[in-house]
Amino acid sequence: MDGEKRNYLAGTPSGALERRSATIALGPLEVLVRITHSGVCGTDAHDRTANCGLGHEGVGLVERIGSAVTAVEAGARQVLTTAQSCGHCAECIAGYRHYCHRSVGQKYGAEEHGTFCDYAVRHQDYVNPIPDTLESKHAAPLVCAGITVYEALLAANTQSRDRVGVFGLGGLGHLAVMYARAMGCAVSVFSGSADKKEDASQLGADEFHVVNKTSKPPAVNNVNVLLLCGGDITDIGLFLPLLARRARIVPVVIQTKPLTIPYMEFILPGHRLISSLGATRENEQEALRFAARHSLQPWIQEYPFTEAGLTSAFAALDDGAIRYRAVLSKELGNAFSV
Repeated sequence: MDGEKRNYLAGTPSGALERRSATIALGPLEVLVRITHSGVCGTDAHDRTANCGLGHEGVGLVERIGSAVTAVEAGARQVLTTAQSCGHCAECIAGYRHYCHRSVGQKYGAEEHGTFCDYAVRHQDYVNPIPDTLESKHAAPLVCAGITVYEALLAANTQSRDRVGVFGLGGLGHLAVMYARAMGCAVSVFSGSADKKEDASQLGADEFHVVNKTSKPPAVNNVNVLLLCGGDITDIGLFLPLLARRARIVPVVIQTKPLTIPYMEFILPGHRLISSLGATRENEQEALRFAARHSLQPWIQEYPFTEAGLTSAFAALDDGAIRYRAVLSKELGNAFSV
């Protein structure tokens, strides 16, 4: 697609791009977006040495559109999505373009676009409108973390009668609590430490339990849907005492370590393990509309859209000090433009 030829836009954040904005060539179906905010995700921290454009939670204003664009108007606020796909395979036709065999998003550490920049070019099918009541700074984390947990809840066929368990109260986990609670579910938070109990309560969870390798897991036996939002999960057996019969488990973290599943203890109660990463375009847009409809606001820490601001955000991520998503904002400053 045309967007695959525009990698330099993401890889070179520079004031020169802003000065040249009027002369940046667009394909017939491409749009030029002036970035105003970008979330800083843990994946960005992992990819700092991957030789790719960083940033995939971009929000901005459409400055110009290609000659054949019909889905987007100039001046509209949009969020930018990252995956490229063929558009013709069975997965793409069904709406699951993030599972396309040609999707760049399938290559861990190889996001093809970035949003730590002034401008980005996207095909019109890879931007999504932002509801009027949703602030741009809150929309940014929803582009990745929000749509990921929203899609996971749908993949597990979550119903309002379910109790949703969330393991790991971080960037993904805190949004999972928000979405599940807004869906009418009871919510239990399971964390490796006790210091997030008050946060879990403020987010709407009605139960909080400490679960780690050194403590005996609580035998609550009431969780119907369990989202694994913490890092380096290697043993499903740790979570089995938490589950109701026929529970659905959805890992939503990226890791390279293998996952061990106790066979009979998992099979006999009828549990299911469901893979889910990313979202269909329909659910990308619905996740934004759902957040606006229920006034969901990610807990964010804002940083200036500068080199120093990005450095500070990365340092806080490395230290585990973000509660719970970092967002670069040009309203606080921008050194990438002149």
